[in-house]
Amino acid sequence: MNPYRSADWHAFRREVIALDGGACNRCGSRADDGAVLQVHHKQYLVGRKPWEYPFQLCEAICRGCHAVEHGKIPPRTGWEFIGCDDLGDLSGSCDYCGEQIRHVFLVCHPAWSAMEVGTVCCDKLTSTDEASAHLTAVVRMNTRRKTFVSSPRWYTDSQPFHTINQRTAAGWKVQITVAPYRGGYLLVIEGRSGKRVFPSVITAKAAAFDACESGEIDAWLRRTGRGRL
Repeated sequence: MNPYRSADWHAFRREVIALDGGACNRCGSRADDGAVLQVHHKQYLVGRKPWEYPFQLCEAICRGCHAVEHGKIPPRTGWEFIGCDDLGDLSGSCDYCGEQIRHVFLVCHPAWSAMEVGTVCCDKLTSTDEASAHLTAVVRMNTRRKTFVSSPRWYTDSQPFHTINQRTAAGWKVQITVAPYRGGYLLVIEGRSGKRVFPSVITAKAAAFDACESGEIDAWLRRTGRGRL
């Protein structure tokens, strides 16, 4: 006979739940509000029937929290944000809720394997706003990149060159030119041509923006002595 179907167990279960105030000890959900409360044994005593435990070794928890406790579903708290990636489209799937995602956030937990989750689930699991703050920063940077690429400060001369005078993240004044080269485009910084060939003017301008923001151009200017503050 299943011991959890016995009258003794049901009586013991009612007593534990009553002693815990009819609420889950983990999340606070109440039976009065529709939560399904169960009794969790905090440790197991060899040879004891489920209703023969001292009350202090048992607690009332809801069905969801009980599943977490026994490793049947991922823990709801205690996760740590590790890193993130942009897939470029909705080709990812959140390991926690199953929703399609573009921005993937890696989270880990000492009692569960690492998961790749979306922005909302990452914030909820880590109890932070790291994911949403990161996404806000990404959107802000993308907006600035678009503004830079389409800026009226870019000018052209008689040849198909696009040039802009720009300040870098460190405050250096630098002249950036997008020059045609073998069916593509090169970036020319302070008269020095780069080696990478870009497929379009737009991609070259976007790369120039990223190089300014990342400090890559600053490092090059210091190294070559070409910078003008």
